[in-house]
Amino acid sequence: MSLKRYVPHVSPSSLNLWIANPRQWGWRYLLKQREPTGPAMARGTAVEVGLKAWLHFEDIELAIRFAYANFDANVQGEISDEIDAERKLIEPMVRQLAGLKWPRLNATQIKIEHWLDGIDVPCIGYVDFAFEDGDLDLKTTKACPSAPKGPHVRQVALYRAARKKPGGLLYVTGKKVARFAVDDDMMNSALADMTQAAKSLSRFLSKIDNPDDAMACLPNNPDDFRTSPFVPRGTSSGFEATEIQ
Repeated sequence: MSLKRYVPHVSPSSLNLWIANPRQWGWRYLLKQREPTGPAMARGTAVEVGLKAWLHFEDIELAIRFAYANFDANVQGEISDEIDAERKLIEPMVRQLAGLKWPRLNATQIKIEHWLDGIDVPCIGYVDFAFEDGDLDLKTTKACPSAPKGPHVRQVALYRAARKKPGGLLYVTGKKVARFAVDDDMMNSALADMTQAAKSLSRFLSKIDNPDDAMACLPNNPDDFRTSPFVPRGTSSGFEATEIQ
């Protein structure tokens, strides 16, 4: 079994998508479609930019300005109630993060690579924040979870496996934060899940002749938040992007 024919590498996000929504995986990684940045994703990126600015300058007003500027650039001047609602979450989230005690920051967005057992392409990811005491992945959310979410644990598991450093998740809402460590047991379980997912993907791709053939076999999950509002329909080449009503 080989993934090399269709994908040069896998990642926690691609494997999470394969697990949750196979047709959306095909839309993104086989048909090479890229949907625009949605308001919630833009909010998450903006808060991350705000935290980076705070860690560098320790000026909360400057950090918030950086965050807003990033958000406005990513939504490209569009106006909607959803965009406005997401923008209003940025300042309280950045202020929540600025109120925490932070260790020394070493780097951000570190590219890492790890080889999963039996998989012929590397698994690649990017560490959000590398501190002197370990790595951290930042997640912005409207409802703070009571336990780390499986797809997020898989991301941190990859960092831990590649860098041999402690790793954790930090969730932030406009009102609270929650931090969770990813221990050895969680890491090993998550790595096993990613390996199994990569093997199933490899086996599937070994059975298809081309991307159109693959798309004709893949189910769509319209209720999954990752699903693009435009998905290919049909069973032959020349798919048309059809909006889901």
